[in-house]
This record gives sequence, structure tokens and C-alpha cells, in this order.
Amino acid sequence: MRKNMKRILALLMALAMVASMSCISAFATARYPAVQDASELGYTSYFCFGDSIATGYLSEQSDEDMKNVNIIQTKRDGETTTNAYPTMIADALGIDFKDNPFGYYGNSNTAKDNEAWSWKKARYGFYNYARDGYTSHEFRRLIDDSYYNQMTDDQKNISDNTILGGDFTKNGMAGFHTMQKHVAYDMSQADVITINLGSNDLMFYPMQKMTAILQDQTIENAFNAALSTVGLAGAFDAVVNAAAMVGKLPILLATLAKESSEANACFAENWDAILKYVNEHKKPEAQIYVANIYNSNANLKLTSTSNLRIGELVGLASQQVNQVITTTSAYRGTYTVVDVTGVEDYLPEWEPLDQWSNALSEGYFYTMFMVCAHPRKDGQMYIANEFVKAMKANAVTIG
Repeated sequence: MRKNMKRILALLMALAMVASMSCISAFATARYPAVQDASELGYTSYFCFGDSIATGYLSEQSDEDMKNVNIIQTKRDGETTTNAYPTMIADALGIDFKDNPFGYYGNSNTAKDNEAWSWKKARYGFYNYARDGYTSHEFRRLIDDSYYNQMTDDQKNISDNTILGGDFTKNGMAGFHTMQKHVAYDMSQADVITINLGSNDLMFYPMQKMTAILQDQTIENAFNAALSTVGLAGAFDAVVNAAAMVGKLPILLATLAKESSEANACFAENWDAILKYVNEHKKPEAQIYVANIYNSNANLKLTSTSNLRIGELVGLASQQVNQVITTTSAYRGTYTVVDVTGVEDYLPEWEPLDQWSNALSEGYFYTMFMVCAHPRKDGQMYIANEFVKAMKANAVTIG
């Protein structure tokens, strides 16, 4: 009897050890431990729209000196990184995030999976339409080819440059047309949809319009030269440097604010058109989650000793976009807003305003801008977790 009891106790202890080891193993192998598991929701397909925040742009960078970050190496031909928050969401939902046709798994050092572009599968688990540089104009063009005819000549040129200039879409315009062919079907397959756009509406369109408004050949030449070599985003650094050189930096910044305000009006119209399309093409039970936009300048200070954060004062443009997303959109009742402004606490520190001249003269202003405006891995995990928490709070399960 005593021997049997010992055997039973030994067996129970062994089972307990196996169980505890299993728990430890499951925790230790969690790919993104800061993101809650949401596999119980039963979502088997996920679709996302997003810009460079959603592609994980620069999220692979460590805390190294921003001067050493090579922006050119981050041009990934539409590729997304393992640190991108949609990848983390797919993982939290239990979806194989290698299985996405329009956003490659990995970073610039990862071999491309050309099979993803052959469209041999009838259905994927992760439909990733996140693209560096895209604005609401490109996403509206993506879902409605006739919208191009409604755009002004300036808007057409800028939008074409966004698609072609940096090859942000695989195969340029041909890749964009491929996406147009499949976006409706992909969206109709998804159990859950996330949308994150608007930040680029306040930057890329105004930046290109500024070169014409300032009417300075030096600025225009600098812009065009940068556009042909490093793409649309790299042209920002060239414009700022050239404007500073010819004494037009103040008017450039004032013009940026004016044009950003006008861009917001276009965003409001495009946002409603995009949300109308999404609601018409998704599954009836599919859930839509949209992110508001954060102030990428929030940490900018006047001087290194100043307590005044200039960035908090210049966040008006992002507030205007958020007003559309959170309040005034005609489709506001069809989606859940996910507040991601807390990611501002995870952004790298800007160099103080009084140090910008050094950044300009040493040629790393654009790098500083991009590094400080985009979340790194911990920030991406924060955004992913906010989305996942919202999905779990809604508790809409499939099956």
C-alpha cells in the first residue's frame, strides 16, 4: 500500500513537472511577450491598411546614434519587418504571418518570397497592405481606380511619385495594379481589419507642394536630385537643407503648416470614401479597428535644458486628423478607435531645436526626423497590444 502511494505521488510529481515545463516553454517561446494572446477569438484571417508605421519602418534599429542609421538600407520594396505591429497582431491571433501576399516577412536582409506575388493560393491568412509613404490618396486609388480622374494635377503627380519614386510597392505601378485587382477579395475574406493612416497626408503632399510655392530654383533642383536618388522621403532633407542655405527655412516651415491644414480637408473626404468601401466589402461580422495618429514631434524641445516641449505645441495638425477619425467621420459608428498616442512615450528623443543647425550642416537632419518619428520594437509592441486589447474587449469570437 505504501509502495503504491509512493508510486502515485511520484507519478503526480512527474506530471506536475511536465505541466510546469510546458507552461514555461510556452511562455519562453512567446514571440512578442508584451502583446497579449488573442487566439481564443478564433480569427483565422486578418487584413490591414497602413503606412510606414504599420510596415515597421526603422523598428529594427537599436538605440545606436541616429547619425549612423543608414536610411537608404531601409527601402524594402514594400516589405514589412518582424517588428511591425500588424505582424505582432497576426501572431497574437494565432495566424501564420509568413503567409501574407503583399508584405514580406523579414527585413531588408531577408530573401524575398516571390511565390507571394504569383497568387497561387485562393486564400491567405494575413492580407498585409501596409506600405511606406502611402497617404489616404493612394489607399483611395487602391480601392477606386476612377478616383484618379478626380484628383488635381498636383495630386496626381505627387501620388504617382509616392508609388513610383521609392518603389514602395513591389514592381512599382505594376505592383500597385496587382494590389488593386485583389484588394476587394482579400478584404472580404478577413475576420478582422485594422487601419492606420493619415500621418503622411500631413507631410508628403505638403512637402512636394512647397517646392513650387517657394519658387526657388536651388530648392527645386535639390528636391528633384534627391527624388531621383533616394526617393520621396529623402527629398525632405534636401529641401530643408536648401531652404536653410538660401534663407527660406522660416517660410518653408510656415508653408508646411498651411499646406498640412489643407491636406487635412482632403484626408477627411478620403477617409470616408475608404471606410465606405471597407464596410461594403467586408464580411458582415468582420470587425474594423482604426488607430488615431500620434504626434511624432511630441518629444521635441527648444533647448536641452528647456522644460517646454515645442512638439506638444505643434501637434495641431495631428489633432485635426484625429478629429476626423474619432468624431466627425460619417462612418464613425462602424469602427472601433484604438488610441495609440501613448506610443509617444516610446519614441526616441529629438535633438533640441537649437541643435538643428548642427544636424543640417552635418547632413543627418532627415535621418533624425525619420528615426524619431517612427516607433522601434518596444513602441510597435505597445501599438500591437492596444489593438489586441481592443479586440479582446469587444469579445467578438468567430465560430
